[in-house]
Amino acid sequence: MTPPNSASNQAVKGRYRPTPDEIKELLSRAAGHPLGTEFLLKGALDAVAATFGAHAFVVDAARDQLRTAEGAAESPPTIGSARS
Repeated sequence: MTPPNSASNQAVKGRYRPTPDEIKELLSRAAGHPLGTEFLLKGALDAVAATFGAHAFVVDAARDQLRTAEGAAESPPTIGSARS
């Protein structure tokens, strides 16, 4: 059986799928870079990819992860939800 993120599985249906390690590495590099994660989120896709030496799909996946994390941190609790 082929592992879910193996190289042969990344090209399924012709679409590259960034691995969690690639995303984590990009987020780490952005956090330590003078332009920071703000540039990762808002910079032109090609400029961000070139600056960090990452594939554009990795940049998109990292942006999605950052936005999800920001949304979770900023969203107030909804009525009936339990927050601990």
